[in-house]
Amino acid sequence: MPSSIKAGEITRVLREGYDVGLLNDGFHKLVEELNLDVLIIDTHPGLNEETLLSVAISDALAIILRPDQQDFQGTAVTVEVARKLDVPKMVLIVNKAPTSLDFDEVKVQVESTYNTEVAAILPHSDEMMILAGRGVFVTEYPDHPISKSLASVAETLTS
Repeated sequence: MPSSIKAGEITRVLREGYDVGLLNDGFHKLVEELNLDVLIIDTHPGLNEETLLSVAISDALAIILRPDQQDFQGTAVTVEVARKLDVPKMVLIVNKAPTSLDFDEVKVQVESTYNTEVAAILPHSDEMMILAGRGVFVTEYPDHPISKSLASVAETLTS
């Protein structure tokens, strides 16, 4: 369910804010009326009211980070907040990992840094960059290793 892409509406929400309770009610109504098994909420990086609400009401949380120092610091805060909010299941996904890295080493480093399971390490992908949001990656490239990794993440989060 996309949010608005109209600059005026985005500016208005940034300026005036929005009703967090209404957002929460909307999530629940959406799940009930569409009889959803899963509702995935994609928030932007960082912690704001919307992100905190989304984390607080989540049964499972996947935190996506890149393998760089700036993301490592921001992720530490998000992991700590999720723990304090007692999120039942939390995993990390390392995204845009250079293929020159040793993924096993990255997994060990990230898991030991955050004491949290790494569900996937997704390599930088030219196909993803070329698609540039003009489609859904897993439907465009169903046999791609990234698609298979994402299927595994989905299984981990829903089990």
